[in-house]
Amino acid sequence: MPNLFKIDFIQGKTDASDYNQVKHSLEDTATNRAIISLSVSADKLQSISNYSREPKRLVFECFPTAWIEENILSGNNEHERYISHFEVRVYRDNTLFFMGIIDTSQLSFDVSSGVLKITCYDKIKLLSLFSDLTHYYSLTAGYQPQWILGYFIQDIEQKIPISIPYSNQFTLPTLNISSDSAMTIAHIDFDDLIQFPNPTGGWTYSYDSSGWPGPFCGFRIDTVVNRISFVFAYKKVIKATYPNPATTRYQGRYRGRIYKFFNNICPVVIEYDEKTDWVEDLASLENAANEFIGFYIENGISETTLYTGLVSVGSIDGRNYGSSHYIGHWVEAHFHGNLFPAMLFPGKAYENYNDEQTDNIKALQAMLMLYNATIFSDPEGHIVLKNKDAYASAIIDIDADDVVSFVSKRGNPEKPEINCLDILAGDTTQLQGRIKDYLIDFHDSKWSCEAVIDQLSKYNLNLQSKLRIQNKIYAITELERNYIDDEYKVKAWLL
Repeated sequence: MPNLFKIDFIQGKTDASDYNQVKHSLEDTATNRAIISLSVSADKLQSISNYSREPKRLVFECFPTAWIEENILSGNNEHERYISHFEVRVYRDNTLFFMGIIDTSQLSFDVSSGVLKITCYDKIKLLSLFSDLTHYYSLTAGYQPQWILGYFIQDIEQKIPISIPYSNQFTLPTLNISSDSAMTIAHIDFDDLIQFPNPTGGWTYSYDSSGWPGPFCGFRIDTVVNRISFVFAYKKVIKATYPNPATTRYQGRYRGRIYKFFNNICPVVIEYDEKTDWVEDLASLENAANEFIGFYIENGISETTLYTGLVSVGSIDGRNYGSSHYIGHWVEAHFHGNLFPAMLFPGKAYENYNDEQTDNIKALQAMLMLYNATIFSDPEGHIVLKNKDAYASAIIDIDADDVVSFVSKRGNPEKPEINCLDILAGDTTQLQGRIKDYLIDFHDSKWSCEAVIDQLSKYNLNLQSKLRIQNKIYAITELERNYIDDEYKVKAWLL
């Protein structure tokens, strides 16, 4: 192959009259090399620990033309944060393999040789350049995983006139919690509410009929907001009598709990606890009882719902919830089903009901970590969201003669920095524990290989391609193309 490169400079400013037009080109020919040197970094699946990998980088050298001097080296044709208005499409032997932005902060001109070095990145770079942007996550039913990326991109596009295309190839994974090993997601003790004072001091204690024989508890399902709550309410009135002189007193005891579950199992807990002073008549407890019921009404639960509208088991969007109790002691709520939420609730606005902004980058990190997903750019410049284990179905056989080098080794998985899930609404402690175990299990004890494979044009290799080397099948996790030596450098997991 002739190994000839062509670089088109495209107007990337979306509000420009010449948007998306080719404004200038550098093109190699068999007799003239317009591009002195060119290198491109490897494609990589994102790290397991967090969203931290370097975007794909392309660096090339050339002699600056008059157009380049006027439009790239001059300072008026750029967005904020050193992003040129002009983007590049890069071809090798007429095949497009890279599209991205020009980072004007890294322009380097060697006056003595007259050579200009231009550094370009895929558009994933914009996510880190605009990592300070925030978003008000407030959709009552939550956000599909791809929406987290989509809103981040939209916020950048509203900040500067640029187009950031993306492709969703993500499918919801499954981590099934069986009913036999259901998770306890709420535990409420109430045995202290029915205990009589000790020592008695000569008083006789009993339960007054104005209290409740047992607690009202169960699930409240709200399909409109795609959420389920576990509700607990118990009112106990203790009656105390003294024989001489004959005296009667009453004490009201009230306990309320509302567990609002976000991200399947992450609760926001609203609590109510009240123990009144001893009073001489039941009427004196009326205000306390009304305040207790008012607690539920203020949180969207009517008195009728409290008494007759709660259910002991519930299901919503494939999530299954149940409850159990130890009479006179405690009640519990349980979860089984797919642990991965179909909808996410990023940010703390769901907890405090304030217009609280959330860092886009943190929401993206949490989403990628939670689902073991990755983002990368394709040759057309689209940011692709995909599952890490979404390997290609076809297997590419590598001829033994084309394997320049091959090393197989046992993996040493990094420990995931799972606390990035703190950005999600609710208490994520249990979710973090389960996802951490899942990620460690996914990466643990994997065998991997590092190989150099000859002939770029012979094999169409990409991230997550399956290849067979020495009768074993691997999935590519890192891929670098060496155009000078006409070979691939591959890192891959053994399947």
